[in-house]
Amino acid sequence: MKHNVVLLILLLLSAVSFGQVEKTEKVKITLLGTFHFTPSTQDTYSTNELQLTKQKQKEIEEVVLKLTRFNPDQICIEMPTNKQEGIDRQYQQYLEGTYELELNEIDLLGFQTAKRLDLPRLTCVNYLGKYNIKPVEEAAKIYEQQHLLEETNQYGQGFVQEMNEMGKNLSLTDNLIYLNDDNTLNKNLQLYTKYYTKIGSGDNYEGTELVAGWYKTNLHIYTNILRQVQPTDKAILVIYGQGHIPLLKHFFESNPDFEVIDIKSVLE
Repeated sequence: MKHNVVLLILLLLSAVSFGQVEKTEKVKITLLGTFHFTPSTQDTYSTNELQLTKQKQKEIEEVVLKLTRFNPDQICIEMPTNKQEGIDRQYQQYLEGTYELELNEIDLLGFQTAKRLDLPRLTCVNYLGKYNIKPVEEAAKIYEQQHLLEETNQYGQGFVQEMNEMGKNLSLTDNLIYLNDDNTLNKNLQLYTKYYTKIGSGDNYEGTELVAGWYKTNLHIYTNILRQVQPTDKAILVIYGQGHIPLLKHFFESNPDFEVIDIKSVLE
């Protein structure tokens, strides 16, 4: 009996030791935060529409070539998971030459990169969370905090103006590098962490609840990406609106199964 117990302990120690030594290869993931080529009607603050000149078409081709070199096994895009069948159909039509690319980053960056890589599909991972600004606006009136809303609006409009100026003066590659710089990412996140969280009083946290909803939305997107990772995946490209990237980047950097590759190193 004692011999069996000792043997069991040795086996358990051996298993623990083996688990500590064994290392699985991390999945490389790069997050491309972009402006919406056609402005979103759902965003509170939107950048200008991309002017698809011949020069911009050339710049798009350059970006696609650089993304192709990253050689992702999957490309995750900002489309709801329940739209997967429709995206699969559009992508197949594009491969067959019967679908004309539209003015959006999914088509012009995602579809074209996937085609160069001979990928069978693009992966829809978006989650449409609830984002209702009205309770925050009403709370600001009740607590006489309209000045906070004005400050928030001033900041948001100023940031969008900055992004529009950079988009006008930079090549697409340099603009994407600027959008994904940590300083720029934090400027976007500050809209939530510095401004909206101030709205509310006492036991009422209307502004904080709005921000919590934004975090919840991005946690769902993160989870949707995790659910699509295959055992054979070595690299994943995520193409998303720039505002999502600060949180997605934080989530993946905290997950030891992934190695976050700075998109700057991919685009340069």
